[in-house]
Amino acid sequence: MPRLGVEEKARLFALLRDADEECGDEGGVELYGVQLPDGMAATITANGRPHGCWSSSVRVADRLGLRLVWLDPEPSR
Repeated sequence: MPRLGVEEKARLFALLRDADEECGDEGGVELYGVQLPDGMAATITANGRPHGCWSSSVRVADRLGLRLVWLDPEPSR
């Protein structure tokens, strides 16, 4: 089985909804996801239900208007 290099590891992220004080929304985690070594990303809801597959973590954040936060450190090069 081939081993993945540091730069080839999957990375975990969260997509956050910003607070909207006018609506009483405190914000929070909308989705969790994993970015695969090839750049593709998969997301699940905060309740653990499948959500979608995306061309990148940045793409899903932009598409849904959410803030991307990495949950593990950036791989060293």
